[in-house]
Amino acid sequence: MVRLGGELLARHPLLNGLDRAQLDRLARVGEIESYAPEEEVVRQGTLGDSLYLVLVGRVAVYAGDASRPLATLGAGEFFGEMSLVEPATRSATVHAAENLEVFRLPHVAVARLFEEDPALMNRILVQVVRSLSHRLRQTNNLIGSVERLSEWLAGSML
Repeated sequence: MVRLGGELLARHPLLNGLDRAQLDRLARVGEIESYAPEEEVVRQGTLGDSLYLVLVGRVAVYAGDASRPLATLGAGEFFGEMSLVEPATRSATVHAAENLEVFRLPHVAVARLFEEDPALMNRILVQVVRSLSHRLRQTNNLIGSVERLSEWLAGSML
């Protein structure tokens, strides 16, 4: 499984630039998990203690009692990134949208890797921050569009 995990991990954008030894080290401290469509991966309100890298398939992210997903993430994306900082309550429920394979990296493994290979964790954290920055920009653009639409609608009703 480490060999397969290393090969799958090598293709994940979050891990770009890691060498073979770093990928193998990462593969040994995490685990690949498989889920069937509609199967729950994580539940909102439970302890979030792992980062998940989507390797194959897609997930649907739900917040609150929403019947429609807040987001859909596919291969090459990730969720549970707050657990890199500290375990905390999950803010969303995530279901497999189709057959799914994820790489789960527990917080305890992350803490150990920070001590053993700070360069490895630095590269991963920089990639996570870049991805989160991109997500935030997209959200800000969406909010700006909604505000402009709201202003236009308010003006057209006068």
